Amino acid sequence: MNPSARRATPAAPPSPRSNLRALPCEGRVGDAELVERARRGDRSAEDAIFRRHVGAVAGLALRLLRHRADMEDVVQETFVIALEKLKELRDGGALRPWLMQITVSLVRRRLRRRRLLGFVGLNRSEADAPLDALASEALDPEACAELAALDRALAALPAEDRIAWVLRYVEGEAMEDVAFACGCSLSTAKRRIAAADTRVRLHVRLKEVL
Repeated sequence: MNPSARRATPAAPPSPRSNLRALPCEGRVGDAELVERARRGDRSAEDAIFRRHVGAVAGLALRLLRHRADMEDVVQETFVIALEKLKELRDGGALRPWLMQITVSLVRRRLRRRRLLGFVGLNRSEADAPLDALASEALDPEACAELAALDRALAALPAEDRIAWVLRYVEGEAMEDVAFACGCSLSTAKRRIAAADTRVRLHVRLKEVL
């Protein structure tokens, strides 16, 4: 599927012909108001939603997929799907965890495809970006080594455990939002995070990195 064929990406400038009043300062507008205005067809509200949340969506997708081209595709598709289905979001204030849920769903789909490609010898692991390669250039060599160890530990985890752990400890999402994004119960999310954390801490001195 080519998402751009379904809807223009929200990165485009708002239409000058919009008959809705201009948004006040974006920092003072809550997600619920942006969602409501976007539902009424306000393109500037759609653009504000994109600008406010694209960093979180891109960061999550890149850390889970470790492949920049895949990340860019997931980011585009996440916002295409979200803007098309805004009317299905009951609580506009829950926009961020809802976007995380869409992102996680798309990441799962790509991880399944990646496993299939690997099975037939067509994986693209040479293009993967490990966590230490994504780190700030100011990070010292010892911390980079810890990130590399963390990357190896995370790679050995089941995908569902890894996704939950990254959402909680890398993205800093609340436990309830992790469960929502993963489409599971709170107890299941806690169990996945605990299982991942036990295995990660066998290999990484997390206090020095996170």
